[in-house]
Amino acid sequence: MEYLIVLSRLVVAIAVFWAVAILMGKRHIGELSIFDFIIAVTLGAVTGADLADPKVPHGPTLMTIVLLGVFHFLLSRTLLKRRKIARWLTFDPTVVMQNGGIRKENLAKIRYTVDELLSHLRGKDVFDLQEVEFAVLESNGTLSVQKKSQYQPVTPKDLSLATSYQGLAVPLIIEGRINGKGLKSTGLTEEWLLDKICQSGYATPFPTQRLDK
Repeated sequence: MEYLIVLSRLVVAIAVFWAVAILMGKRHIGELSIFDFIIAVTLGAVTGADLADPKVPHGPTLMTIVLLGVFHFLLSRTLLKRRKIARWLTFDPTVVMQNGGIRKENLAKIRYTVDELLSHLRGKDVFDLQEVEFAVLESNGTLSVQKKSQYQPVTPKDLSLATSYQGLAVPLIIEGRINGKGLKSTGLTEEWLLDKICQSGYATPFPTQRLDK
């Protein structure tokens, strides 16, 4: 009976959190999706109650944590496969600016103020609304901004300049030790690395201890 009570409480708590999060709007969620936000809050509440009161039995708490993990896994797969269900239970991206103009009707739908929009635009280094081609409020509450072409930074392609391939930077020394895996991936040798360091003015650079040993 105790475990059935825990299960019923878990279902009710998630339903309530979901409703509250929908009412709060995506601007309060931050970097998390609404689903991850609810799971994180619920896990924090469950764990906090268990840690704060030593008299709370661990069995129901562990069961709740496991059920949350299973619930998260199953619902994540469902949201990926069933787009219609995902639209009912999550937020869709919302266009809040178009061609330098604010879409006030869309702001009203998501209860997003102009002051909040301007604050997020300044965070994207946009101080003139006329520079914005599109601004989209994503499902996790972040703002994506596409500037008009005349306000975007110039690239070598715009100037028809040829560029060389740079590839991915690989650290060869980490905290004073040689990164053996990094040397192997680049096809370089330890002797080559020590020679280059000595050429830079370091006679005895560091003990030749390798990270992969």
